[in-house]
Amino acid sequence: MREYPVKKTVKISNSAISEILKSYNMDFEEKEGHIISSYPGLKKIELWTDGKKLYAETETDMEYKNPGETIKFFNNLLEKLTGYTSKERKKLISK
Repeated sequence: MREYPVKKTVKISNSAISEILKSYNMDFEEKEGHIISSYPGLKKIELWTDGKKLYAETETDMEYKNPGETIKFFNNLLEKLTGYTSKERKKLISK
């Protein structure tokens, strides 16, 4: 499980997560406060929030042939959800 900080200007909630997944035309289900989906290269993406931080748990599909595309997608998804780019997230986490 990974924990991601969320910009103060970004309102994070399960409904906001759902709307962003819908904008990517992704199927998902909500179970016990967690939103569960998948994407080529990721067997499972499980997202949830406490209102201040985003939590994500992923399961990688080792058979998938284009991991670069999956990484790019996941970084874009996290940027939409948290408001931070991958460089900004790395800098915050390394503090």
